[in-house]
Order: sequence, then C-alpha cells, then structure tokens
Amino acid sequence: MMAARLKSSLSLLLLGLLTLPGCHPRDGRAPLQERELMQTSFEELDGWGTDLPGLTTEKAHSGRYAVRSSPQQPFTVTYRAALGRLSPHHRPLRLTLGAWVWVPTPYDDARIVLSIVPANDPDHPLLSQSIFLSDSRPYGQWKYVSRSFNMPDGIHSDHRVVIYLWNGSAGAPVYADDLRLTELW
Repeated sequence: MMAARLKSSLSLLLLGLLTLPGCHPRDGRAPLQERELMQTSFEELDGWGTDLPGLTTEKAHSGRYAVRSSPQQPFTVTYRAALGRLSPHHRPLRLTLGAWVWVPTPYDDARIVLSIVPANDPDHPLLSQSIFLSDSRPYGQWKYVSRSFNMPDGIHSDHRVVIYLWNGSAGAPVYADDLRLTELW
C-alpha cells in the first residue's frame, strides 16, 4: 500500500516536472515592450537647462543641432529630470540609453554618462555608468551606440536622471545626436 502511494506520488511529481518547461512567468501577460522616457535631437531642449555648452551646428546626425565635446569644452549641456517625471507610475528596473555619435579615431576616448543622483545630494550618485564611444567602429562617421543599465535598489521618484557627453581623453572633438532613453515595460 505504501509503495503504491509512493509510486503514485513520484508519478505526479514527474508529470509536474515535465510540464514545468511549458510554464513561463509572463504567460498570459502582454509581451515586454520598450517605452520611451526621453528623446532629443537637440532641436528641442526640454530638460536640458538654459546654459547650453557644446551645442553646435558643425555636425548633426539629424536636424541642425548636436552636442560637441572637445579638450577645450570637455562637458556638454547636461540633461536633468526627476525620475518620477520620466516614469510617473512605477520605478523602472532597467534603462537603455542610445545615441548617434561621431568619433574621429579609436584614440578619442569620449563617453556618454548616465547617472542617477539623489535630488538633495547630486555629488553622490547611486548609479553612474558610461557608454565608451571609442570601443567600436566605424570612426570618422556617424554610428549608433547603446547600453542598458540595471537600476539600483533604493531609488525614488525624486531622484534625478543626469545625462551628458564627456570628452574624457579625446584629443579631437566628438559629437552626439539623437539621444534616446527607454525602459522595458
């Protein structure tokens, strides 16, 4: 009698394990979608402030404007927005930042920086990550770069998203245009 129950229990367990691969945590829910939080071609500058260092018409991927960093102007105009303004209904888990960039050579090591900072303590970011622009080809022409960032625990809607182009050790001007910040939703 005990052996029959054990055999029956093992059979049910095995049947359950065999059907498990057909289950997925997202079954019955809509597929993940990308949701745009911010996009700019620098023709419109909502969120970018009033001091616009590095804004230029020298080169642009689209439109007339792009941002330019150089040894003489290492930091460009900075985007700042409250996380709650970008994503008012929930806390994002993962962000993706993408941009079109123009990097003259592999030695021009500029980067696009994304930081998440407390509103009352901007000098101590909870997250500060970079897209290294000289890591991939081509050089001397426009190319698309992007990077995804996992959001740290403990962020709140009043934390600020900060994005800027930094010259780093580039010896020549580097340009960025058509920035886009998205989340998976």
